Amino acid sequence: MGQMGLKTMVAVSLWMILPLGILGSLLHFAFDWSRHNRFAAIFSAVNESYWEHIKIAIWPVMLLQIVLFSLGGHRYPAFVPAATIALYSLPVSMIGLVYLYKSITKRNILWMDISVFFVIIAVAQILFVLLLEQLAPNWATIVLSVLFLVGLIAAFLRFTIRPPQEPDVFIDPTNQNYGLRAHPDIDSTPPR
Repeated sequence: MGQMGLKTMVAVSLWMILPLGILGSLLHFAFDWSRHNRFAAIFSAVNESYWEHIKIAIWPVMLLQIVLFSLGGHRYPAFVPAATIALYSLPVSMIGLVYLYKSITKRNILWMDISVFFVIIAVAQILFVLLLEQLAPNWATIVLSVLFLVGLIAAFLRFTIRPPQEPDVFIDPTNQNYGLRAHPDIDSTPPR
C-alpha cells in the first residue's frame, strides 16, 4: 500500500469525525457485550464516570492516528505533536463543555452528552489537521510530545483497573464507586 499524502491525510481525518463518534458511542456498550472481559474494559466504558466517557473518545481517535501514522504520517515532523495535542484536547474539552452546560441545566441531559461527545471529537480532529498542516516543530517539541503521548497512553491503560480515588473525574455518579467496581454487574466490595 502506498504512502498517504498530506491532503489525503487531512481529508481522511475530517471525514472520520462521524465514524469516530459512532465507534466511541459503541464502546460505551462494549464491556457489557464482551461479558465483562478485562481486556475490553481497557477500551470501553465500565461505568458512568467522566473518565470512562473520555476514554471512549480517546481510543478511537488514537486508533485513527496510529493508522494514519503508519500510512505516511511518520514522514511529517508535525504528526506526533499534532496527534498528542489533539488527544489531550479531548478530556479538556469534554469536561469543559459538560460542566458548562451542566452549570446552566443543573443536570446531565442525554442528547446534550451525546452532542458534546461528537463535538469534542470534531474539535480534536480539526485541531489535529490544523497543527499537522501548520506546525513546524523542532526535535525537542517532538520528544516532549512523545513523552506526553506515552504518559496519556499509560494513564488510560492503568486507570480503569486502578483508578485514583478522585471524586470529580473518576467516580461513577450513579453509585459512588470507582473503576470496575462501579459497574453494576461487578462485585462492588472493596479489595482487601
